[in-house]
Amino acid sequence: MCEGIALELEGIQLGDVRLNRRSKQLIESLGANPEASINAACDGWSDTLAAYRFFDNPAVIPEKILQPHRDATLTRMCQQPVVLIVQDTTELDFSSHPPRDAKLLNKPDRFGLYDHTWLAVTPERLCLGVVGGEQFDREPDTLGQADERSTLPIEEKESLRWLTGYRGACELARECPDTRIVSVGDREADIYDIFVEAQRQQEQSAQLGPRAEFLVRARVERCLPKRAARTAFLEIRGISVTVKPPHARSHLPSVTMQIVFAREVGGLATARTSRGCCSLRCRSRRWRTRCSSWITMSRGGRSKSISAC
Repeated sequence: MCEGIALELEGIQLGDVRLNRRSKQLIESLGANPEASINAACDGWSDTLAAYRFFDNPAVIPEKILQPHRDATLTRMCQQPVVLIVQDTTELDFSSHPPRDAKLLNKPDRFGLYDHTWLAVTPERLCLGVVGGEQFDREPDTLGQADERSTLPIEEKESLRWLTGYRGACELARECPDTRIVSVGDREADIYDIFVEAQRQQEQSAQLGPRAEFLVRARVERCLPKRAARTAFLEIRGISVTVKPPHARSHLPSVTMQIVFAREVGGLATARTSRGCCSLRCRSRRWRTRCSSWITMSRGGRSKSISAC
């Protein structure tokens, strides 16, 4: 028995005492052996049948099951100075044994669904809990039409989940007014609608309350307004390096070249270096193995791109 799960689900309300009791028993069994099937996790055939009846009950929905855990997570969040709401999407691939009503992933022969989760963690990598999420799949006639969907409204795109996640982070920021909430997303979260939403919530903060900041790995090159000409002081560094060929083309020789690095001294880039380093540390809590990436960070309605290495 997993006592932690039992305590976490103490306040579950499915509209029936028997359902509440069954939910705790079932989740404890599945939590004790997450890789086991329902048959293997349950204690006997009667418990297995009860589990399937539980899942078929229309009163049992993911939001109600998650609610007590979300409430407990919110309590833990309010005790932290900074909390990252990390969004990510995971494939649940049932291709080897697909259910009768299974839909598709990214190919006609891949069956399953996508699980998009909002995970609350601290910058020190302490996991606080799951605060939300959604699941989706694809119809056969929607595959391979990414270009056709690019001009559709955000409400008709799968990428709406990232905007929904950011809005959810803003709601958490209002529920935890003394905690700094930062929504973190990978390249798929680099959508302009999030930038617009952040600015809207900032402008209406007097009515809406505090909003979440956002931190995403940049994917799209953005147009910036022209700036007035000014005199800048640059620091120039140079070094001679030898570059090895790619693994896939190892027959090519190594190449020696000169690398020149120019950086403005005393300008806006230098003034915001500390904030940029803080953003990189937050992002590394989720993606520690990726280097030389681009990140877009925002605070107070402003956004800026910085390089990470």
